[in-house]
Amino acid sequence: MNKKMLFVLTCALFLALAGLQGFAQSTADQAASQAGQAASQAGNAASQAATQTDQAADPETRAKVQAKLQELSSELNLTDDQKSQIKGIVQDEVQQLKTVKDDASLSPDQKKAKVAEIRQSHKSQMSSILTPEQQKKLDAIKETNPR
Repeated sequence: MNKKMLFVLTCALFLALAGLQGFAQSTADQAASQAGQAASQAGNAASQAATQTDQAADPETRAKVQAKLQELSSELNLTDDQKSQIKGIVQDEVQQLKTVKDDASLSPDQKKAKVAEIRQSHKSQMSSILTPEQQKKLDAIKETNPR
């Protein structure tokens, strides 16, 4: 009887541990799946935020972004991929410049310095997207049409 009882208890313990292991694996799989879904949702939220920012921007800002993007596109022969990347940079630049312009707490010298900083930052961002030839064309345009 003792051997039988010991065997039954050993089997029960084995089954319990095997069940726990299976449960732990399915929980880990669910957690990994949820993490993947969360990352996907975050990516979708970022693209929706960019679209909403574009839609929420006032008509003047949208017009400035569109005009600058059109000018750059025609002057530099941008690819569709470059256009989409540069559009975000231009939107950010126009919005930041508008914020500086509207900031009454800044002196004219502070505004000028802030504008130069914003333009330099966005220029370096665009440089990473443009080809060397396009960069040369952009530099030539900036020289002939300084802001």
